[in-house]
Amino acid sequence: MSLFSRIPFDKKQIESAIAELEKNTSAELRVYIERHLPKNIVNLDQALAIFNQLEMHKTAARNAVLIYIAYKDQQCSIIGDIGIHQFVGDEFWQKQCLSMINYFGQKQYTLGLLSAIEKIGKELAIHFPYQPDDINELPNEVIIDD
Repeated sequence: MSLFSRIPFDKKQIESAIAELEKNTSAELRVYIERHLPKNIVNLDQALAIFNQLEMHKTAARNAVLIYIAYKDQQCSIIGDIGIHQFVGDEFWQKQCLSMINYFGQKQYTLGLLSAIEKIGKELAIHFPYQPDDINELPNEVIIDD
């Protein structure tokens, strides 16, 4: 049994959705999934630490977005770098997390994440439309820390 078959997310489907999102925006999106939050850590603090560890703040337009999920704890945080956060703000990110958590409660993990990616993608495309000279600054691979 592979690591990926033990998690309730379809990694290939999610990576495909990220690639599709990035066809419509110059922004970058990454997804980080782990089973549980580390002990005594708040999910937002964990998400910020991962955002920095992955050097997501180094995109040219500061428009990277991290979706962090601790699925067994039904926790998530979305971190948008300053370039995108100035347009959408905390309420937008929180709404996407609440939507995902509702899906997770129904055991629809992939569907919940795909729905959030689609909604985030629409916002990113408005504020950071795809440019002909766009380069993929960050990998599209879903990171699973199990």
